[in-house]
Amino acid sequence: MNIIGKWKVKKIGVFQPDFSMKMLTPQEIEALEDFEDAEEYLEMASAIAEFLPDGTMNTLFPVTKELENQLLEEGKEIVDGFAIMDTTTWKKENEEYFCDTKINGEILGEKVSSFEKLVIEDDCILFNNMLLEKLEK
Repeated sequence: MNIIGKWKVKKIGVFQPDFSMKMLTPQEIEALEDFEDAEEYLEMASAIAEFLPDGTMNTLFPVTKELENQLLEEGKEIVDGFAIMDTTTWKKENEEYFCDTKINGEILGEKVSSFEKLVIEDDCILFNNMLLEKLEK
């Protein structure tokens, strides 16, 4: 599968009271009663992942007119009504895709890679507890 292009959130992992995670659509999150973190999850679900041919992945968020000036003052780039809120890199190795989470660490004294494998299933990408579907087919 070619990952180049823009991808929207189809489902997002929502932590449950028993510490498990359930994948929910934005509509399912909106329908939850008494869910105090709904606004935060819905904001994350509005993100667009943009994979570029040069190995760059941009995280884009829609910008309201009210926020546009503030984001520009903060040095954020705005393109077609979306702010580039984060940029990282992705790579393809042995027919598998990986994205840099920028999380560095060690396990038992050995450095571990900051690259997380992108799980491809049913024309979607599972990454960072989000199931992404391609906007442009």
